[in-house]
Amino acid sequence: MAKKRKSIYFTQTQAARLEQKSQQENLSEAEIVRRALDVYLAWDDPSYTPHPTPQTSNAHLSPP
Repeated sequence: MAKKRKSIYFTQTQAARLEQKSQQENLSEAEIVRRALDVYLAWDDPSYTPHPTPQTSNAHLSPP
C-alpha cells in the first residue's frame, strides 16, 4: 500500500508518550499513529475498513 508523508505537531506530553509506546511495543511512531487514526476513522463509520500493515522490522524508522 502506498503511503503519503504528512507533518503533525504533537504536544510535548503526546510526543513523550508516543516515543515510550513505540519502544514498549517495538513499533515505529508512524505505525502507532496510523493505527490510532484507523480506530478514529472507524469509530462512527462501519464502512471504513483499514488495510492491515503489520510491521516486523525497522521498528523505529518511518516509511520512505
